[in-house]
Amino acid sequence: MKKVVFGLLAMFFFSNLVSAQEDPEKALNKADKALAAYVTSLDPATNEGKLKEAVQMIDFAAAAEINKGKVRTWQSKGDIYNALADKDLTNLFKNPDFKPENPTAPLIAAESFMKALELAQKKFEIKEAVKGMTESSGKLNNIGNAQIKMNDYKGAFKSLEMVMKINDVVKKNAGDPVIAEADMANHKYVVAYCASAAGDKEAALKLFKELYEAGSKEASVYAQYFDMLYATGQKEEAWKVFEKGQAAFPTSTEILFSGINAKIAEQDYEALKQLLGKAVAAEPNNPSIYSALGNVYMNLFNGEYAKDKNSELAKGYFDESLSYFNKAISLDAKQFDAVYSIGSLYFNKSVELIKAANSLPMDKESQKKYKLMLDESTGLMATALPYFQKTEAMQPNDVNTLIALTEIYARMNDLEKSKEFKLRLEKAKTGQDVGPAYFKN
Repeated sequence: MKKVVFGLLAMFFFSNLVSAQEDPEKALNKADKALAAYVTSLDPATNEGKLKEAVQMIDFAAAAEINKGKVRTWQSKGDIYNALADKDLTNLFKNPDFKPENPTAPLIAAESFMKALELAQKKFEIKEAVKGMTESSGKLNNIGNAQIKMNDYKGAFKSLEMVMKINDVVKKNAGDPVIAEADMANHKYVVAYCASAAGDKEAALKLFKELYEAGSKEASVYAQYFDMLYATGQKEEAWKVFEKGQAAFPTSTEILFSGINAKIAEQDYEALKQLLGKAVAAEPNNPSIYSALGNVYMNLFNGEYAKDKNSELAKGYFDESLSYFNKAISLDAKQFDAVYSIGSLYFNKSVELIKAANSLPMDKESQKKYKLMLDESTGLMATALPYFQKTEAMQPNDVNTLIALTEIYARMNDLEKSKEFKLRLEKAKTGQDVGPAYFKN
């Protein structure tokens, strides 16, 4: 085994030694000849060794100082890498699930043609560089689409952004645009989306801004630009975009939900009521919207009830919240958030009553009141229980559900069940699977 390993290392060393001793100018000639042999072959697929030789020789030649200032070097490198890209595209055409082996090949080709163009002095050199770039753009589009399919958004961003750069360069040099004017906005949107998905927020923000300022006809541009401005702290500008987007696309729920999410973060419940009301009108059968409205009123209830247990306003908020959660459940009986939230409504009210009862003085009259409040609290816990049983059946690892069940059973003196859910809670908190649900739907 040691001899085999040594033999492989020796072969690797020898191949590098050959490259190191190669004349850079001769390597350039060899690269062109190898490419010619590959493309003129009756069956290039059986002659891939020549393409590999061409790539090896051009990479070596282009790295040498003596060749860096030659138009031919970069034109040849572009041609060779275009051929390498074609190899992947042929396989993609045969099998849409094929994963490109050299996804950066058309990008390297395009960059090489751009270098050739920078050095070009003669008309035919300019023409050849522009032609090569134009060919690269088509390959970049195809590779970029494949990268999106593979969720390689970083690669797709680089590929498709280069197409836009090529378009600008080609047009400046009297070539035909590689992106039709009618398709430019859509292409830029895809590039912006890929940049955002790849985590390049700066590039995405710049592109979405360009689309927005150009008066985009796509509601999603306004929604995504709003989201990015808001996320980067430019809230005043973000809300201007939101208002403009709503005016331009009054029926767009995408823009509307961007605003709703922001108002949830701000805990601006009054504004949320207005926006969610619009959302209900737009999607009357969407249970998530009713659940969100239920949460708005639940938060309003919690704040008001903590201040005044006898508040009519708090009662109104409670009833509104409950009605919206029930509406969500009527549309989808397995709407986890709505079922859990109804349990929380009763549970939180119970907890607030216990707090208030515990703060009462020790005189006889107050102790009577204490007992009444405690009884009411226990009744609220009992009302909450079936909802948490349902959510446990849906998601047995949900920590908040397990906390509620542990406390409710302890309050009801069912210590066996309280202990059972406490053990499950400890497992869930450490990321362990608690096993099958205790309750069945």
